[in-house]
Amino acid sequence: MGTDLNDFFADIDRIRLLPGQAVLHSKPGKNGTCSPAKTRVTGEFLKGPIPLPWLSAASQLAGKAPLAVGLALWFESGRRRSDEVTLTTAILNRFGVSRKAKYRGLNALEKAGLVNVVRSLHHNPVVTLIRSVPPLAPPGSTPS
Repeated sequence: MGTDLNDFFADIDRIRLLPGQAVLHSKPGKNGTCSPAKTRVTGEFLKGPIPLPWLSAASQLAGKAPLAVGLALWFESGRRRSDEVTLTTAILNRFGVSRKAKYRGLNALEKAGLVNVVRSLHHNPVVTLIRSVPPLAPPGSTPS
């Protein structure tokens, strides 16, 4: 049952990599230790960081449209690598937001100071995300 170590290493070529086989190497970090190789995320994802005060403020607005529109804005902002996004109905359809909910959500986000919106007739609105939102006071607390 037990194998002799000499037998194990006698045929070392059986575990040798063939030319062209990929090997993930770890690079030594600043402190000399090795970190695992980075893996790339596949598929679509919401790119951060998204400020938690922003999400908290959007989630406390009435209805589900403001948060859904906000998440769609952050998704598109990550894709475009810009805080200024043209908000199309096609983007919002992916999040299950109708055209009318788009208007309600944008109005609520704008009134809450989370976005700036530039509207023009017969064109999609151009929305700028405002990242520096002050944190909300905890529920039940009174402003000083």
